[in-house]
Amino acid sequence: MHDHASRPSRISVISELGRSQTLADCRESFSRFGEARGPALFLGLGPSPWRLPTFLPQAWGKCFYVECPECEAQMPQHWHETIPADFEQVPLETVLHGPWPGPIFFYMPGLKHFPSFWGPIWAKVCLDRLWAENPPPPAPPAAVRSVLLPGTARSLLVPELGEAFTRAGFAVTVRDPADILEHLSEIVRDGAPDLFFCVNLQGLDDFGRVFYLLRQAGTTVAAWCVDNPFHLVSRLRSPFWREMPLFVTDEWFIKPLADHGAACVHHLPLAANPRFFDPLPAPLPEAARDLADKVVFVGRSEFPGKRGFFSGCLPPDDLAAKAREMVAQGERPHFGWWVQALGLTGLWPEGAVRVAGCGAEEIGRTRRTEVLAALSREVDLAVFGDGQWARLLPGQACRGPVDYYGALAAVYAASGINLNVTGLLLPSGLTQRHFDVWAAGGFLLSDDNPGLGVFPRELTRETVFSRPDEAVSRCRRFFSERNLRADLIRAWRTEIAHRHTYDVRVAEILNRLDRCRKLG
Repeated sequence: MHDHASRPSRISVISELGRSQTLADCRESFSRFGEARGPALFLGLGPSPWRLPTFLPQAWGKCFYVECPECEAQMPQHWHETIPADFEQVPLETVLHGPWPGPIFFYMPGLKHFPSFWGPIWAKVCLDRLWAENPPPPAPPAAVRSVLLPGTARSLLVPELGEAFTRAGFAVTVRDPADILEHLSEIVRDGAPDLFFCVNLQGLDDFGRVFYLLRQAGTTVAAWCVDNPFHLVSRLRSPFWREMPLFVTDEWFIKPLADHGAACVHHLPLAANPRFFDPLPAPLPEAARDLADKVVFVGRSEFPGKRGFFSGCLPPDDLAAKAREMVAQGERPHFGWWVQALGLTGLWPEGAVRVAGCGAEEIGRTRRTEVLAALSREVDLAVFGDGQWARLLPGQACRGPVDYYGALAAVYAASGINLNVTGLLLPSGLTQRHFDVWAAGGFLLSDDNPGLGVFPRELTRETVFSRPDEAVSRCRRFFSERNLRADLIRAWRTEIAHRHTYDVRVAEILNRLDRCRKLG
């Protein structure tokens, strides 16, 4: 008998993402699928193959196994020597071909160490067990397509997407992202949706289990990255996102994502909230009754959870100083500039991407604050947002936040000029203001950036600035040329209504997904 005491007590492997991981060595690391007697199948052997026969009555006889080649190649010699003699390795294709006739023991840590290998296998095993216990429900009428949107009634873009998908003929289900993994089997058992469409990867777990099981059940899983996609994927511990159709609001990211292995990436800008076209918006709050001759800014001083997200990120002082010089000259030291300046070549799974993001976010806030400060000195400025603005803009009163689904449309329409200063986390991204202000019948003055290329140049060239002093001069011009301002509002509103609604975006999503399926 092999001298087990002479073996190292723990075995580690270099995972798929290049990190050292210790292999859990306990019976609880294995999940059992199926109670029927028959040939046992082990999906992953764990660090102590010699212990595996104790999981089974000896009368069950010969056992079979599949091991991840990348893991197996790292195992020490004694691991290979202690695989029981009556264990036979079978080709992966044997497991994927049909349901296994006996019990299956799945080494669950494998999903975290080598998710690309084990994820699809785990999904098939789960689905086989699910259909064995609950035969698939009958298919719905061919005309009814279904979409699951992870979110709540007030989640980012979920209400707008839900209404647009409904108008496109879909049965829409909205589900709390926190519940999806726990209730995944129930979701599939009740009838897997045709499409799982998530905003900012909401509802997808770090290791891809939701993705793999839904895909195995026939669901198309796609994501719309409204925020910086490399920030979004930085939490993921599996490269499954490369296999998904991805939509990005900023087309700058298409090439970097493709360079990092993403198979299908499309540009999908934001759109106007349909409620902002309502001719009878919500009543103005008391703090917004005097805006007709003011420049108005509505927004947060920083995004929620910013400090935790960028914890430990310290952009170099010399690069921060250079970025400030660029801002003073009307240039844009955006995320892409920081990536290049820091010499970053890998943006995933390496964590340094957040240092680039931190630099872009901080200089973006500095830039926004400088524009607001210049305006507050020269024109009547009203700021709506969180209390941090009082610290950033000494002497400038802050009128408190405005509810996006409440009075915001009315505030936009009542303001003399609405101001936008785009953050720099998206090199050529747009904000909701670029669509919603015009939809509400308001006037928007925005910093210039390449993302405005989705609009006609004859409209954008009139309504942009590059430096704080230009913002001041533009505001003075439009307060004096009210007819021009009114003409631009009408032209912009027509442009937004015809080309930049969520109905238009959903049609584009469906068209792109159809093309992705044909390419696949």
